[in-house]
Amino acid sequence: MIRVETPRPHVALVTLDKPARRNALDLPGFRALAQAWRDIAKNGARVAVVTGAGDFSSGADLATFPDDVAAALRGGEPPEHLWGDIHGAILRDADVPFPVVAAVEGICYGAGFELVGATDIRVAGETARFATPEVRHGFMSSGGTVARLPRQIGYAPAMQILLTGDRFPASRLREWGFLNEVVAAGAALDRALEIAESIAVHPPAAVDGIKRAVREGLRGTLSDAFTIEARIGAELL
Repeated sequence: MIRVETPRPHVALVTLDKPARRNALDLPGFRALAQAWRDIAKNGARVAVVTGAGDFSSGADLATFPDDVAAALRGGEPPEHLWGDIHGAILRDADVPFPVVAAVEGICYGAGFELVGATDIRVAGETARFATPEVRHGFMSSGGTVARLPRQIGYAPAMQILLTGDRFPASRLREWGFLNEVVAAGAALDRALEIAESIAVHPPAAVDGIKRAVREGLRGTLSDAFTIEARIGAELL
């Protein structure tokens, strides 16, 4: 279900490839995606692009995912290992040592939305649609979105997305600052690869340093961020 390719020098392309299920992630899919990120880090890619075959992703595959998780826990798998794979797949708190660019077409719901929210740069086709429908099923997003989204786009729009479970067009997500660019339908991947290539030509240490400084700085106060910026800047010099 997860394909990893190298379409351009130093750029890894991760594709969720289960179009019959609109790229819904079952438990093996989550595990395979988590492993893909680990493999990319080991192989030294400078940038990664993540996309879906057709749609981006309809989220977790509710037809099998809950039962598979319960079976794994009943079978004795430690919860921290199981959820480590699930959260690692959607990059919750995962400091991968390279920028990740999302290319979104079609639907981007649930876990798909959470994965996009963890990426560094996001491009969507104009017909893409976004939602966090968990509230409609009696639970909530728990892959980082509830914590992250209000910090990314502000309290009011984040609460509208999380509490209503409604579907929102790419244009609205661009207005709210969740997306970097909205392009013609079908053009998101090409544009994402262009952006990735423009990053991959830079010295890797500088790219890594900028990403570390920004992500670490966001966890504390502005004063903390200045200290982190100075420390990493000095390392690069």
